[in-house]
Amino acid sequence: MSTALRQLTTWAPVQGFRVSFKNGKPLLVALSWLLSLCIIAAAPVRADGILPEVQKILAQPDRLPLIVEKRRRDIAKFYRSEDAAVLWLGHRRSEAMTGTMTDAYLQGLRPEDYPFEILIEEYQSLDGPLSLAEKAWIELLFTGHFLDFASDLRTGRVSPRILYPGAYMPLNEVNALDALGRLRNAEDFEAFITDWQPQDDTYRRLKDHLSHLYDIQEAGGFTFQQPDETSMEPGASDPRIPDLRRRLFEDKLLAEASDNPDFDKRLAFAVGQAQFRYGLPLSGSVTRPLIQALIIPVDRRIEQISNAMERIRWIPSQYSRLQMLINKGENHYVFVEDGRVIREGLAFANCPDRNYTTTTTAIEAVTFHPTWQVSWEFLGKELLPRLKTDPDEVEAQGYYMRRGGAEVPLTSVPWKQITPRALDRVEGNFSIFLPSSDENPLGRYAYRIRQDERLVLFDLGEAPEDGSYCNPFLPKTAFGIVDGIEVLKQVIEPRVFPAEGVSGRISRGDTVTFPARSGLMAVVSHQSAWIQRQGIIRFGKDPYLEDARLTAALSGRPKP
Repeated sequence: MSTALRQLTTWAPVQGFRVSFKNGKPLLVALSWLLSLCIIAAAPVRADGILPEVQKILAQPDRLPLIVEKRRRDIAKFYRSEDAAVLWLGHRRSEAMTGTMTDAYLQGLRPEDYPFEILIEEYQSLDGPLSLAEKAWIELLFTGHFLDFASDLRTGRVSPRILYPGAYMPLNEVNALDALGRLRNAEDFEAFITDWQPQDDTYRRLKDHLSHLYDIQEAGGFTFQQPDETSMEPGASDPRIPDLRRRLFEDKLLAEASDNPDFDKRLAFAVGQAQFRYGLPLSGSVTRPLIQALIIPVDRRIEQISNAMERIRWIPSQYSRLQMLINKGENHYVFVEDGRVIREGLAFANCPDRNYTTTTTAIEAVTFHPTWQVSWEFLGKELLPRLKTDPDEVEAQGYYMRRGGAEVPLTSVPWKQITPRALDRVEGNFSIFLPSSDENPLGRYAYRIRQDERLVLFDLGEAPEDGSYCNPFLPKTAFGIVDGIEVLKQVIEPRVFPAEGVSGRISRGDTVTFPARSGLMAVVSHQSAWIQRQGIIRFGKDPYLEDARLTAALSGRPKP
């Protein structure tokens, strides 16, 4: 076994590879590595006798190197099947895979996590005096590292639970047999990547924008904008405008860049689009906040999009057809159907400083005028003094109590003898409920979630003025949906959709539940870059440093 092959069998992503970074893009330092790519393409290797030798190695009882051993059963099934084939030796796939690993940044991944240099060197060694067994090992090692790369591309480099130990996400694993079968049947490696990556319009648009940002990075970065307290207004002429035009051209908001110093209508429209992209008030004027957004380095925008792609990979493909995706860091939601954004709006995390919800779960139904099960915090701090004074008046407000499955009068409890501390001793003995009313914090409707302890979605009448909502008597997993009547048209099962429409049915005032569309998932995550309707890309501010946490996890550093 060659030295490089021994290195490869125990390879792990560590420092020491001969890779440099120019403008963030990995470049092979030695010209020999560039030439080796041509060697793989120009010197196909005969694969005669390799398949039986691969099967022989996999049939041995000895443990194999980890890169193969961890998926040994599936790899063996593939190479023993009727459709078994040598995948790498004598095929251009080997060149294409090492090239894709070299350019892994274009997939939102890190090239330094993949041993493309050693794989290339091993392929070159096939022209030498290697035995069939050694050649078979090279075939298996390409397969093992291919499956690692395919797993990263499909399910993500890190598990959500590494960042959020309490997170609930369905298990997302790669079917190795499926991956190998698709690779064998694909027209080429590029076709496999297109078919294998998340089949999501948002993902594809983010990936396209990521490639564009890398082009800008290679060219030296964004055009610098001079911070200035003086704004630029439409109709004016200003020597800073040519640089502004070039910067908006880099954002694809202008069709061309020019040295025209006049603030014309076309530029004003592009400025408005930029303000929308970066979450700023729309004015058409160039203000200091807009300049601050435009001077954020391209490296940071690359990080935002790469992390957004990673988070999309966390969601199993079978759950991605119908989604209500809540972006908890940006107070925003989108309703996604077959990868396309259908609706969008505002969604506010309840008490965001303590709301760490990251989850994917099923939406089962929507209830109009829902009943609220009063929290013990509300009972102790707000309701108990009223119950001590006049429980009949509290009952007249609509509150009722259930004990042992039966409804009992509120007066059946000696409230005057109970203190807030004593409530802890009777917790679980009874529950108090409140139907739809002005005191019911759930509003006009609430979603019924399969794991309701993990997520609560309710109607929030209006967006809070300061951009933050907190009701301490609602669960820390709660999110308020603002102006969510329209999205309910997408949520409710069409066969039972109310004839008078959502607003008409809600106006009746009674409590009624409608089932949700089959397969509809609620996904709560954080995205500091996302796609809205009409394919518009948005960038947020990441107020809770979620990107820093994910970037640290991806690079193996401690979480900030």
